[in-house]
Amino acid sequence: MTLPPPPPPEVVDRDDRLAGLAERWLREPAVGLDTEFVRERTFFARLGLIQVADSEGCYLVDMVSIGDRSPLVAVVQAPGVTKVFHSPSEDLEIFHNALGCAPVPLFDCQVAATLCGLGGSLGYVHLVSRLFDVELGKGVQRSNWLRRPLSEEQVRYAGLDVAYLLPAHERLQAGLRDLAREAWAEEEFDRLLRNAEARLGPSWSYNRLRRPGLSRRQLAALQAVCEWREARARRRDVPRGFVLKDETLVDVARRLPRTSEDLAPVKSLGPRQARRHGPKLLDLVRGARSLPEDRLPDRLDRSGRRSSSGLSEGLRKLVAGVAAELDVPAEFLVPRRTLEAWAARSLERGAWIWPPEIEGWRRSVLRPEVERSGLLESR
Repeated sequence: MTLPPPPPPEVVDRDDRLAGLAERWLREPAVGLDTEFVRERTFFARLGLIQVADSEGCYLVDMVSIGDRSPLVAVVQAPGVTKVFHSPSEDLEIFHNALGCAPVPLFDCQVAATLCGLGGSLGYVHLVSRLFDVELGKGVQRSNWLRRPLSEEQVRYAGLDVAYLLPAHERLQAGLRDLAREAWAEEEFDRLLRNAEARLGPSWSYNRLRRPGLSRRQLAALQAVCEWREARARRRDVPRGFVLKDETLVDVARRLPRTSEDLAPVKSLGPRQARRHGPKLLDLVRGARSLPEDRLPDRLDRSGRRSSSGLSEGLRKLVAGVAAELDVPAEFLVPRRTLEAWAARSLERGAWIWPPEIEGWRRSVLRPEVERSGLLESR
């Protein structure tokens, strides 16, 4: 299926024009959305544009010039207007910070494409090529979206970034309907929103860090220093790494220092940082040392992973088989880290302990295969 070239986008830099367009968008069944921003030396993204596609064209809302954002908030929150994105994890965070709300209801073309059997983590350019035989090119995504006036190339790129979202939504909705996977997609979109909300919390950076070999006491220290860094980075509006690097936090937790001298060998912690942050780090580690056992974080140590490796391999093959039948990537069905934790905890308990990440449609397609596999009983 091919589409005619989209019309040139309109740059919207006046409040009255935005208000008029928003009234129309509120009557649309769906709008396509994307953002262009700069995020190099700050914690919070600097928003340059919000692109909107509707049934008539594409509009580049100039967030540098617009003063009244309330018309956008009304559209983003409108329950009767589906907000169509492609891989919106960063966009959701930006909408929260810039508009104070989440776009609901939401449709993610990338997730929908995966559920339709088009492949996992398909980029927007490749999706448009697959669906419409249109080659977009890479464009100018990394340019300065805060500088005005925008270049012709920036305007063209930003418009194309949303021009095909609504046609893709229509095609993918039909595909989901044919496969009876519309409910699965809704679960995934809800998960996206929950994950975006979790990214705003103080524990997000702790949860994403790899921390092999740390004891529960060390994990408590890591969680404390991660949450402190998160709060400080937000307060100063600087990237997390500008406060302290990940490897520094992990090494502090591993060493559990008691004195300033104990901080000297910590990775990437220079003398200036040690003077500035050392007392706070030592105080946080002291707090972790004093926690009672029942308040320490759980851990999945390497011995647990080794002892469950046979079960993990059996589960991996089972998941791969189910994923192949569904025509979705195995990593999309059950990510590797989730699978390993699932195997280790189930082996420890002697019964299948289903992770919270495997819920809804995932559990419904996996449970029958898992329960008749005999994998756990044979260990």
